Amino acid sequence: MQLTGISKDVLLIVIGGLTAAIINMFRLPLFFEAEFVFGPALVLLIAIFRGPIVGLLTSMIASSTLVWAWGSYWATLTFGMEALFVGLICYYRRWNVILVVMAYWLFIGMPVSWYSIAQYELFLDTHRTAILIKQLTNAIVYAHITALLIYVPLLKKFLSRSGQFKTLSIKDQSSHIIASLLITVGILFFFFNLNQNIKNNGEKFSQSHDQKHEKLVSQLQLIFEQKLTAMTELRSTLSYVWDDPSMRQDALSTFNERYPEFMTMVIADQTGNLLHSSPPELVRNVLLQNEQIYVGDRAYFIAAMEQDAVYVSPGFIGRGFGSDIITAVSIGVPDTDPDQPRLGVVEGSFILYSLKSVQRFLDNIDASVEATLLDQTGQVLMASSSMNLEPLESLTFSKGVDRFYDHELVHVFRGNGHQMPSVYSKNEHQLPWGWRLITIQDEAKFAGVIEQILIIFAFTIVLVVLVSKLLAWSIAHSWSYYMQRLNDMIEQGADFSADMTEFEQNEYLPEEISNLYQEIKLSRQKILRMNQELQNTIAERTEKLQVANAKLNVMAQEDELTQLNNRRVFNTVLTELYAECQKALLPMSMLIIDIDHFKKVNDTYGHPAGDAVLHQLAEVLTQFDHGAVQCLARIGGEEFCFLLKGTLPEQAKNLAERIRQQVGATEFKAGADKSIEITVSVGLATINPTKFTSAKLYQLADTALYEAKNSGRNQVKEVDYLTDPSLR
Repeated sequence: MQLTGISKDVLLIVIGGLTAAIINMFRLPLFFEAEFVFGPALVLLIAIFRGPIVGLLTSMIASSTLVWAWGSYWATLTFGMEALFVGLICYYRRWNVILVVMAYWLFIGMPVSWYSIAQYELFLDTHRTAILIKQLTNAIVYAHITALLIYVPLLKKFLSRSGQFKTLSIKDQSSHIIASLLITVGILFFFFNLNQNIKNNGEKFSQSHDQKHEKLVSQLQLIFEQKLTAMTELRSTLSYVWDDPSMRQDALSTFNERYPEFMTMVIADQTGNLLHSSPPELVRNVLLQNEQIYVGDRAYFIAAMEQDAVYVSPGFIGRGFGSDIITAVSIGVPDTDPDQPRLGVVEGSFILYSLKSVQRFLDNIDASVEATLLDQTGQVLMASSSMNLEPLESLTFSKGVDRFYDHELVHVFRGNGHQMPSVYSKNEHQLPWGWRLITIQDEAKFAGVIEQILIIFAFTIVLVVLVSKLLAWSIAHSWSYYMQRLNDMIEQGADFSADMTEFEQNEYLPEEISNLYQEIKLSRQKILRMNQELQNTIAERTEKLQVANAKLNVMAQEDELTQLNNRRVFNTVLTELYAECQKALLPMSMLIIDIDHFKKVNDTYGHPAGDAVLHQLAEVLTQFDHGAVQCLARIGGEEFCFLLKGTLPEQAKNLAERIRQQVGATEFKAGADKSIEITVSVGLATINPTKFTSAKLYQLADTALYEAKNSGRNQVKEVDYLTDPSLR
């Protein structure tokens, strides 16, 4: 049944749109929100052959999966306008689709997308420029795919309307083929570099943050753990002098002199009343007035009385000691009799912002990293000055844009509900006493690096396209000029009998054109000769192709380093040999040979030396590749395998031992003047193929190799599953 034009348009809109929508589901992630899509290539193909309206409607269906994935209709707008634009420009005249798409995105698509992304909260503003540049390069890639598909005969026949396009000239076709090849190579090369650059910079960005975070953790732990250790020592001292008030006071004052960073220190009895302080005046003046200072309701007192470890409190405002933000370090004082309750609590407190070394560390991690120290309740104790956080302000974190691929970006919210202006990569470490150190790095810095990489990539790809087109046109013009001239002369009815210097006396005239000219001028005989020469050329190229195919077949079966059979050949021979042995009721053996401590060879002498050892070992093993051996192959990094047919376990083990001894007696070269000794471990298995599978044979040999390795290496271990007496 012949479809009408409208029916075919509707069919293409539905089928083409759904196919492109499915293709758009398989996007190539670049970084965070940035993804490469390829569905528009099919949309552009339909727009070129069927017109702008069909292209627009196809694009609306194709972009549905992008709207679903990205949560915004801007994809429908920009890709729909692209299909409309390309359809209008290319429908009646075959303009270069890549240049047309580049022009659309530079002058229409990117400005519209800039505004659209700004209205879409799931895209980060810091990524906006990078996303737009990515889209330009993405458009060049899928436009190039479209340019390749345009000339596929089957697609061209199915999509085009009757009489829509004329047959292309040799110049145009050759120009297109050359440009396509050059652009394809350029895109693949630079796209690989782009992916590597983004990956390397991402790893570098993350590693730098991790290193700075770990360094800060170490610095903070060093500062605070000294205080915790000192408090534990003080507890022991107070336990022995508790009954003597003057000695308690002296011990406290002496300790405070040694550790002046404690702004105040107190000793409270088991009821929560303060007994001593350092400086002593803090409690003495109160006691002289027959009053008490009660701290029994403080968390640091309760915790110290209940637990044996040092307690570090959240930040709080001191009672009776001013209004500064302090933190308390406390520990219970045990009775010398372990069965008795604790005697009391010793506590030291310090104003956090008096710890200038800590603040200095927080402020000087790195220009790109900010840090905050949170207590157990999530309150800010200290923070980098650039964060402008208030003491005891709460700080919360929520995952950043999570509609796309998994990442560790976070939003930071202050206690007043205000969100900090950017999105950050976050590292967190909980200190042993319960505080948390959090470092954040503004993701905009990474986006800036990616933006620079993409700008260079986009500029390079645009340059590749333009240079490729210019070079292809130049080459095509140079080799098609005389052909075009001959064609024009034939159409004009030129007299070939006249003296035409352009063809007769032109030493730069290509041989093919000269031959063609002579054939046209002289006779049918010349045409036949030309046909014969052409056949010879085809035969020669066919022969070269057959030689090349033979070489490829060898390469597909040969391990490149050792010239032994590769894993593919091993698997094939294993299957075939198993079937033969099973049919002939013959035993089947496998030897797996592994170099002992090969990693040490690579680490000590380098990978080139390791490759040399593998090559030399292959030469040693080749000496045993005869008789019952059906296959010698390299099946892994330093693993080699023999397959034997009709060999009894004793014979197989004898072969394995001879191989092991020969390897041990061989001097291996690790360089021009360096020799090393190499040993191997061998796993051996023999089976009755009527009772066990080839997979079982491999499993048994591998198990035997594992046993040889675990038993000290440089030995042969065997597993004999040949249980049928008729085969022994």
